[in-house]
Amino acid sequence: AAATVFALQQAFAALNAAARAEQTVKGVNALAAAVGVSGPEIIKQIKEITQGQLSLAESAELINLGLSAGLGEKQLAGLAQVAVKASKALGRDLSDSLNRVVRGVAKLEPELLDELGLFTRIEPAAEAYAKALGKTVGQLSNFEKRQAFANAALDEGNDKFGTVDTSGETAAKSLERLVATLSDIGVQFGQLIAN
Repeated sequence: AAATVFALQQAFAALNAAARAEQTVKGVNALAAAVGVSGPEIIKQIKEITQGQLSLAESAELINLGLSAGLGEKQLAGLAQVAVKASKALGRDLSDSLNRVVRGVAKLEPELLDELGLFTRIEPAAEAYAKALGKTVGQLSNFEKRQAFANAALDEGNDKFGTVDTSGETAAKSLERLVATLSDIGVQFGQLIAN
């Protein structure tokens, strides 16, 4: 009886994860359409930049966070490139690196970027952005402050990690790609069963 209950709990958890993943991808499509871009195209672009090392659900969740924070398609792609290069240079998990970069920028939390060696700060970024717009920092909206921080983080990330070569195969890349592929297969199977 205990084994049956455990099996049913695990089956429910897998089906629930598949349903959430499907909902998250639909969220990307809706948010992307609202800003005039293609959801499937953004997902494809992020999957290509991360070289298949993130599952569809992970990619979609981070894209949703970025889009809902007002980040554009090019900014998301740039942040993904910085995360991939920082991950390789520092020997960190790519999923965690991309999560830190996108969340740090979206939530204006520089502390999340610190562990990746990105020490971008909000005030200097906002001051430079305001000056470029001919405004004072006090006149910037929250959206503009987020744009300033995103641009500054991208600039710093490209300066620090721009020369890192991510084209070669590594054991870590292969394992992350395998985990992402297995996760995607599990989600697809779960969606098929749930439907």
